[in-house]
Amino acid sequence: MTGVQLRNLGIRYGQVEVLKGIDLDIPPSEFIVLLGPSGCGKSTLLNAIAGLQDVAEGQILIGGHDMTNVEPKNRGIAMVFQSYALYPRMSVRGNLSFGLKVAGTAKPEIEKRVANAARMLQIEPLLDRKPSELSGGQRQRVAIGRAVVRDAGVFLFDEPLSNLDAQLRSDLRVEIKRLHQRLKSTMIYVTHDQIEAMTLADRIVVMKDRIIQQQGTPDEIYNKPANTFVARFVGSPAMNFLDAAVEGGDAIVDGKTVHIASALSSQAPLADGRNVIVGIRPEDVVLHTDEAASGLAVEIDVVEPMGAEKLVWCKRGSIGISTKIPASVSIKPGDKAWLGLSEQCLHIFDADSGKRM
Repeated sequence: MTGVQLRNLGIRYGQVEVLKGIDLDIPPSEFIVLLGPSGCGKSTLLNAIAGLQDVAEGQILIGGHDMTNVEPKNRGIAMVFQSYALYPRMSVRGNLSFGLKVAGTAKPEIEKRVANAARMLQIEPLLDRKPSELSGGQRQRVAIGRAVVRDAGVFLFDEPLSNLDAQLRSDLRVEIKRLHQRLKSTMIYVTHDQIEAMTLADRIVVMKDRIIQQQGTPDEIYNKPANTFVARFVGSPAMNFLDAAVEGGDAIVDGKTVHIASALSSQAPLADGRNVIVGIRPEDVVLHTDEAASGLAVEIDVVEPMGAEKLVWCKRGSIGISTKIPASVSIKPGDKAWLGLSEQCLHIFDADSGKRM
């Protein structure tokens, strides 16, 4: 059981600061996902843990030992890359066993580990095939299996599913989740896909501009985003944001009063005139087609059927708001509607800093 700790980690390329002051504690057997847009530093951070990236300052502890300047092969980690990186002339069995042979592992032990990995990943019928005879999903299973046979304490995944189609990504997400439940190893997974993060992680670390924006369980990240970036990045479609000004303890959104008192973390009322951002998830917006209903009056702009539900995009002047409704509700572009914003479902952010209030 191996944990990972990062202490004030900094990485620079010449004079360019890539990561600064990264502090992160990953307990043994936790599945943690580094989530963020391209260029936020998540893959660089993963490479530093693997020993593939030099560190300018700070420490990397693996299993309680300082591994900051230790060679990758001596860190007790196994890594799965976005590219399968399989040896094309070797069979699946050869690819799985190659690293163990180089390390001088005894043949009976190699056979045992290969058989166990093949069984866990359901690739036993493929052991004598070459990579060219496999589908993309099968190749990625082999790449994961090559890491599994190492019996490492820490597994690192660098966007391993991004080259696969939607159905294969869904299937392999389930396999990776099962793999973690069986191995009980520490797993650190990099992705820009919030669906992967929400479904796989015990804890999500959201990154932007080379720093950690928020870390927490999927429920915490989704239900209590620390700032507007996290609120926008996690959730599909993104959270609705409405500019507002405080008046008498309420928020005034385009002339409409929205009660926000219970949505604030502090009991103290906000000063009149303060600018805030009112956020609400599309699934928490209630759409009424009855003209007698109260709420924000809007016009239906776009309707997207999604099987069991419809995603409806509404507009109120220059304001755009999305909501989800049952597929049975009959509505079309150009229709009038009224949106209810429940106070219990609101998220209030400071307009200047974007931080959660």
